[in-house]
Amino acid sequence: MSKIKEYVEALIFAFGDGISLEELEKRTKADPLIIKKAVTELNKEYAERKSAFSIVTEGNFYRMRLRSDLTSVAEDTLKTDLKKGVLMTLSLIAAKGKINQSDLVKMRGSLSYQHVKELVSRGLVIKTTEENRKVIKISPTFYDYFDVNNKEFKEVTNEVKEELKKDSERTVEYRPN
Repeated sequence: MSKIKEYVEALIFAFGDGISLEELEKRTKADPLIIKKAVTELNKEYAERKSAFSIVTEGNFYRMRLRSDLTSVAEDTLKTDLKKGVLMTLSLIAAKGKINQSDLVKMRGSLSYQHVKELVSRGLVIKTTEENRKVIKISPTFYDYFDVNNKEFKEVTNEVKEELKKDSERTVEYRPN
């Protein structure tokens, strides 16, 4: 088990964008249950020795992350590994809380289909069907990934929505030059 654990740790570290369980299976030739057990043991060891890292599961991907209480030490060098377009699509979904896929496509264009596919695979959003419409909403993993508290996030989102509403209600007098 210790050799598999070393391989799993090395692969998760090497694949900075994350590695799927299937890819771990393929590369280690180990059973998925053994891989999951290795990840659990690694996280237990990290916690016991107060390591700076932990392994997080995002959907079907495993990623190595810096412990949340240490992010301030390196925050100027840390960047999300999401591309700008994907991040903008995620921002819109997060701001709305949930959104019909058709509305998302109207706002973000047809590339949003690919963005949603990536976000679902990472576990950051959930795609469901409500009243015969495809709906996309943020998942609990979203809050872990961005290290934000669900309640605080909703409070900030509501404040931003209120400010935007106030701005849209203000009338501006136009005076030509």
